Amino acid sequence: MQGLKGKSALVTGASGSIGGATAARFAAEGIDLLLTDIDAAALEPVAEACRAEGVRVEVMAGDVRDDKAVDSVVAAHVAAFGGLDLLANIAGVQRWSHTHEHSTEDFKLMIDVNIGGTFYFCRAALPHLVESKGCIVNTASTTAFDGLAYSVVYSATKGAVRMLTKSLALEYATRGVRVNAVAPGGIDSRLSTEIEFPDDIDWKLVMRQMSVMNPEMQAPSVIAGVMAFLASDDAGHITGETILVDGAATA
Repeated sequence: MQGLKGKSALVTGASGSIGGATAARFAAEGIDLLLTDIDAAALEPVAEACRAEGVRVEVMAGDVRDDKAVDSVVAAHVAAFGGLDLLANIAGVQRWSHTHEHSTEDFKLMIDVNIGGTFYFCRAALPHLVESKGCIVNTASTTAFDGLAYSVVYSATKGAVRMLTKSLALEYATRGVRVNAVAPGGIDSRLSTEIEFPDDIDWKLVMRQMSVMNPEMQAPSVIAGVMAFLASDDAGHITGETILVDGAATA
């Protein structure tokens, strides 16, 4: 990828499947990293693997639901690297339930993490990205395009991420900041494999989300490659887009 080597990126949710794979791909492209997640200890294996690529890697715990913690993480990144070139918002949570049984606690969790965390990091990073003419890559979902039974709040949050991405891209286009998102589908990540489905569901409704091209779940590195492309100069004329990576599930 063009224009990535020597830049610095802040990756949220970096101990997760897609977050870890994206951090690894960024490191392979020569990007210095600050990795953040709610559990700093879980970040260490990811950080060590990235350091093996010869890049500088910092680790910092942070809860994306806490705007002050988010501000501290972004400030720490800028202090460590002298600026910020790339923000990859990957932290996210998903809960499943019959909607009439959906708990308020899970509702608030998904709103606070998926929408709140993405917004807080964008807000804190934007002044620095304006300075560096950098970019943001958010994480949406196929559910930002198609409905998903039994996970309606998650779908709503990812639709919000998609529109947040478009709106930010428009607002900051003339200031040199690109904002895009990736919409994964059928990826072998914790969100898709560690699922607690509610009882008595219609499986046909759930299977609508599966890839047509590749019935097997795909590796998180598939998403990491698209993240790296969107961050690179090769995507220099792309902004405001949410790229579906779902093997024709939404086609």
